[in-house]
Amino acid sequence: MDRATIHYLHQKGWAKTEIAQFTGHHRDTISRVLKEPIDQQPAPRQRPSAIAVFAPQIATWLDQQWSVQRMLEEARQHPEHPYRGSPAAFYDYVRPLKQARKGHPGQVPVRFNGLAGELLQIDWGEVRRFPFTRTDLASQTRYFFAARLKYSRWMWVRFTTDMREETLLRCLIAVFVAIGGVPWVVTTDNMKTVVIGRDHANQPIWHPAYAKCAAEFGFLPDACDPGAGNQKGSVENLVKFVKHNFLLGRRFRDDAHLAEEASGWLYQVNVERESDATEQPPAELLGDELPQFGPLPAVAHEYGFFDTLKVSRESLVNLDTNRYSVPVALVGQLLTVRIHPTRIALYAGDTLVATHPRQFGRQQRIVIPEHYEPVFARKPRARVMAYRDWLVQLSPQAAAYVSQVCRARYAAMEHEMVTLYQLAQQVGVPAFLAAIALAAEAQTVGAEYVQAILALPPPCPRAPQPVMPPELPAVLQVPQRVVTRELADYEQYVVNRALVGGGAA
Repeated sequence: MDRATIHYLHQKGWAKTEIAQFTGHHRDTISRVLKEPIDQQPAPRQRPSAIAVFAPQIATWLDQQWSVQRMLEEARQHPEHPYRGSPAAFYDYVRPLKQARKGHPGQVPVRFNGLAGELLQIDWGEVRRFPFTRTDLASQTRYFFAARLKYSRWMWVRFTTDMREETLLRCLIAVFVAIGGVPWVVTTDNMKTVVIGRDHANQPIWHPAYAKCAAEFGFLPDACDPGAGNQKGSVENLVKFVKHNFLLGRRFRDDAHLAEEASGWLYQVNVERESDATEQPPAELLGDELPQFGPLPAVAHEYGFFDTLKVSRESLVNLDTNRYSVPVALVGQLLTVRIHPTRIALYAGDTLVATHPRQFGRQQRIVIPEHYEPVFARKPRARVMAYRDWLVQLSPQAAAYVSQVCRARYAAMEHEMVTLYQLAQQVGVPAFLAAIALAAEAQTVGAEYVQAILALPPPCPRAPQPVMPPELPAVLQVPQRVVTRELADYEQYVVNRALVGGGAA
């Protein structure tokens, strides 16, 4: 019930007790309201703000370019007066403080030019519902890795289907290969594949794989301050440039067509077109940068990026859902893995303990039986099954043949699998698979047949057949008359030639 109602009822002649009963307030409250102006506002409660106590620290955090999320985490963990309010209230308090600082003279952006060979800037772009003409690709998302040299404005772009750590490193190394060297500094924003956090001094905590790549290629990693995306400079403009000058108005059949068109467009902007900033084609200034780049490592074309994996109780390591075996003595240990384009190498310290062909499917199990020899000594049956699994994975035809052998000779499966495995190790997988194919074609099932085929001498190479000249068409075949001549005719011809020669002399 508002104050105006109380005053109105009193003017109508109601007693204070009647007004109190009607409004539900105490009689003393009615008396106090009637003594006060009708438009008097209630005094606000004087309660200290739960955020204001952090005002000095928030000012310091803003000076250090802390993110609001990081400020909130620190405020919640304060030992004396931890913040227990809502995140929204904290953000609302900090937002106007950040906005006020943007107009501060100290926040005016300052542009700079890079030195030759100094700075490579990288970033990611994203395009949803990519303009593919193929209906099965029309609703898909594509990402693109963009890189630009600060000095020459030379640019590089590659379209991808993801932004994973390996994709980032492969793209970055491809840039180094394309320019023939390594710039001094590679700068980026705080993407999670590069920066996994900030320490107490607000310095970047680099992703281990990215830090390892930087150390091995010899460049200095650099990240923009949080909330200061303008520090990315020209590469930020490059992402917009790709969207507005390459993608806008274009459509592509598929990824292959996209890559082809992007390659042609990059040639135009790097070689044929002058940069607005330098008034020279980037490719010309790239020549000034080449002598300043660091050397390209020999491993660049087949680089294995760094990771760590723990060995499971089955003596397997898990990588992208696929499991690879290592010697059983390493169960429970943390191994270093080098992930190459077509293989993976596993290390215990500096010692190489296993190498496997890299698998790109899912939920595959890749085992080298010799890794389990200590187990086989106590479990002979395990050896048989491990050998069989290895044989089955060689090829679909090998899997079918091994299945026939097991079905026909199940009681002798141990001997059959051990013999087949040993044959494969002795002659190599290609020759073994060829023998399996011949045995299957002859419908002979058993290890002894494969062994007999492998014991056969190699077939003698056939002598090359003489190549006959093609027969002339009938219209070009001119028949010649057979003329019988006497020897005297030739003698007379020789005499006449001699006389002619003598007369000329």
